[in-house]
Parts: sequence; structure tokens; C-alpha cells
Amino acid sequence: MKVSPLSSLFLCGFLCLARLGGEPLWIAGEGGVYRVELDDESGRLSEPVLACAYNSGSYLAIHPELDVLYSSYADEEGAGYASFKPSGDGRSLELQSVQRVASGTAHLAVSANGRFLAGAHYSEGVNYVLELEADGSISNRIKRLAQEGSGPKRPQRQARPHWVSFAGGDSLLHSVDLGTDEIWTYAVGDAAESVVLKHKVKFPLGTGPRHMALPEQGGVAYVSGELNLVVNSLFYDATSGRFSPLQYVSAVNAEDQVENSNLSEIQRHKSGRFVYTAVRGLNRIVAFSVDPETGLLQRIESEDARVNWPRNFTISDSGKWLIVAGQHSGEVRVFAIDPESGELDPVDTRIEIGNPVCVRAWGRL
Repeated sequence: MKVSPLSSLFLCGFLCLARLGGEPLWIAGEGGVYRVELDDESGRLSEPVLACAYNSGSYLAIHPELDVLYSSYADEEGAGYASFKPSGDGRSLELQSVQRVASGTAHLAVSANGRFLAGAHYSEGVNYVLELEADGSISNRIKRLAQEGSGPKRPQRQARPHWVSFAGGDSLLHSVDLGTDEIWTYAVGDAAESVVLKHKVKFPLGTGPRHMALPEQGGVAYVSGELNLVVNSLFYDATSGRFSPLQYVSAVNAEDQVENSNLSEIQRHKSGRFVYTAVRGLNRIVAFSVDPETGLLQRIESEDARVNWPRNFTISDSGKWLIVAGQHSGEVRVFAIDPESGELDPVDTRIEIGNPVCVRAWGRL
């Protein structure tokens, strides 16, 4: 369903930013999407400004070429997906399109060719693939991909897709399923309707795989095990789209674990030399070094995240800063990344945003 940008119901507020001349960050939080500026010299953050007001989305993605931002979306009519674009003054966003589905979205991804949007739906146990129009708006051409299965732990009573990404020149779609302890890989054709399951790979039972750091050209992929607090290294064949387990490394010492602690986000540094994951409950950011020959990991540091419940983080476009969102403490903090060791050093900057659940840095928009 297209939405008129002239409708006062859906117009979004202006971003009256005192710009630092830094990198824009987008944060999904209570009340909508916020924009913040990151000063690349100091790591300091500007005060957040509400860019677009709506019920909180859980994840954000960006079109590969167009200035279009995508988010999970909810209002009084239900859940779905939304696309936003800058308004004429270049400092505000307006709602471009909405497509409604049956449940809220845990993760979003856009294909590199800009033709598809995909979402993982944790509660519904499905993924959706939606075709995009030439202007980046979301069409009503949708494929629903139901996943089935379960695992031994309580959150695994059903399939729980938690992360999706296109790969293989957009010929593949990978879905990490926390409930079934699997990666589901789909073949992608010229239309959403043509997407079909190709193969699956299994994790050890009770892993609860959540998010993946996927190499674009093949190599080693890294998956955070939400439920067993293990980082899983898998060799990834970019041609076939198949994964082969290589290594399992605990992010937390057994004696340090606390009840209800679990892994969340995982990202590989742009240099390829380091991998980071967050531990909720313990409220840590764990850093690993990457062996340049094998891709295997060695834990080098467990840093206090200085936020409560670090659900998500991002690495700045320059690679100098790690920005982490504390969902329960309603704040965002920054760490400097040592380019040689990968260790983290906190920056004296902090902003408040209610319920921040996703922070993204794209270097543009």
C-alpha cells in the first residue's frame, strides 16, 4: 500500500541538527527513528533528534543506491514494513510506503541490486521477501517463507528466524533460525514468488543462533549463539552458499555467566582483523582477533558495555568507533577501537533515547 507523503498523519518531523560535520547514525527507538551525528575525530555524539515519529521499529536497513531507509513498522492498524525518504529540505524524512504483514520484524536486509527487501519474523516463524519498486518503495508482491522445527531450550519451542541476508550476487538468501538451530538458505530468482529453499546447516543443539557476520566474497562467517554464549565460526563457500563448521569459542567464562545472559549482535571489523559480539545480562562487549590465515578466533578482551542490555551495536564507517545501544538503560555510548589490538576504550559521550534497539552507520543518508 502506497502512502501519500502529503498526508499529515504520516509526515515526519524536521531534523534541526547542529551538525558536527560527522557521520550520520540512525537509531530505532521509542517513538520512531532518530538521527545523530558522530564526530569522527573525537567520537562524540550530537544530541538525538527524532527524524520520523511512529511506533518503535526493531531494525533498520538502507537501499544500496537510493536515499531510502527501511524499517519494521507498527501503528494502530498493525505491523509491517515501511520505507522512508528525505524530504525536500534534506533534513527530514517522510513515509514513502507501507506494506503490512502478520507480525513484527526482528531483522531486515536489502539485496545489493535494490530489487528485494527481506525480513526475519521471530514470533511468526517465517521470513518475508518483498519486491521493491524502481523508486525504492515497497510493493505488494510478497513471498512468505515458513520455517519449521524446534530445539531443546525454552525459546526454541518453534522456528525463530532472527537474521536474514542476501548473498551470492543476490542469488541466495540466508536465514539464521534461533529456534531450529539452523541456517536456512534459499535460492532467489527474478521475483519474490520464485524464492525456494535450497539447503540447511545445523548448529549444535541449544546454540540458539541469532545474528551472523557474513563475508561478501566467501571465507569465514561468524554467528552469535544467543542461548549458549558461543561464537560459531563457519567456512562459507560463496559459490554454493554452503556453510561448514570450523570452530566454537565461548564468549564468556563459565564462572562469569549469570542467569538470563545471552549473546546479541555480532560484527566483523572492516579491516577483517577483529570480531565483536555483545553479551546481554553481563552487559559486555567481547572482542576477538582473527587469524589472517585460517579465520579462526582468539578472545582478546571483554569490555564493560557501560549500558544495560546491549541489544545492538554498529561500527562507524571509518572503522574507528563502536557505537552500542543499551535497550534497558535507554542510552547510547561510544568506544574507540584500537587499530592494532582491536581493544576498546570508552569515549566520554552519552546520549539518551528510550528503548534503543538498533543503531546503524552507513556513511551516507
